[in-house]
Amino acid sequence: MSDGQFSSKPIRSVRRGDFSARALGEFSAEATNSPDAARAFLASPAVQRAVNAVMEQPFPDVNEVKCAPFPKTTPVAAMDLGRPIASAVLVQEYLIGLLFLRICGWLFLLVGVLMLLGWAIMTAVTFFDEVQRLGLDGKYIGGVICSGLLGLGVTGAGAWFGIFRGRVVTQMCWFCPRGMVWRTESVFEWYGWEEVPELYCTLRASRPAVGIRFDRDIAWVSFGNTQASRLIVDYIENRASAAWMPDSLQAIAEGRPLRLGDWRLRRSSIQGPRTEVDWKNVFEVERNERDLVIHYWARREMTVPLDEIPFPSLFTALTRALYAHAREHP
Repeated sequence: MSDGQFSSKPIRSVRRGDFSARALGEFSAEATNSPDAARAFLASPAVQRAVNAVMEQPFPDVNEVKCAPFPKTTPVAAMDLGRPIASAVLVQEYLIGLLFLRICGWLFLLVGVLMLLGWAIMTAVTFFDEVQRLGLDGKYIGGVICSGLLGLGVTGAGAWFGIFRGRVVTQMCWFCPRGMVWRTESVFEWYGWEEVPELYCTLRASRPAVGIRFDRDIAWVSFGNTQASRLIVDYIENRASAAWMPDSLQAIAEGRPLRLGDWRLRRSSIQGPRTEVDWKNVFEVERNERDLVIHYWARREMTVPLDEIPFPSLFTALTRALYAHAREHP
């Protein structure tokens, strides 16, 4: 699937080793459950069923997957993330904008050079003794200086937009089973899914997309409006959720809360932006398209928009596991 496009890449301002320490943050410092209780929770058949649904999801049955291969200069560590299953390039609209800036910059540069050439000629003529005999004197020096400064300004603006700012930057990214790879010109960056703090997935949009955020704005990578694209995007999100499953499940088993967006999962309850519900009061959990609906006492509902939270497959699996475990151990 090589029709992916993006307008910006995710920016990280922390060191690579800091990701795992703070991603999916908000874990309490101390465990509140005993080791025996944690092991019993992890061994629960209900918990295992929900977890295996994420960990064992097979590659989608897609007849034809078009994906740009890794270039020959790709580092070995990046290729260890697995064979690419999807690729994307800088959006065409952005490239056109850069090309426009470059053309305008070269026009400015041409005009500036002509102005500087005229300034050089005026300077030479002004200070020739022969010109003095024609009646020219020092009153022209100010104009010569101003024209020179103006020429330098126009030339500088042209060089900035035509050579530096207007330079078309080649950017591309690849999604792999165990992580993602970014290339800017000849520079490669790669991240395992366990190093990505937040990954979003939108399947209901006209173009399915994957959203990546380290600690700033979300960078969206969108793909074509086809069923194959939706299956691949869903699989990418599932692989990222699977990478985070062991640590997240262990934290919850030990009694520590897990935060995903505005939602918090605990062994005893689920907390949303406006309310908190104990699992013992929940009588049904169902998934409606990309929404997770939690039904609890007095016929009330708590709706979780999965397009708006990171790692939706992880959230869904853990929610079902906690609900099923609470039903088995009232």
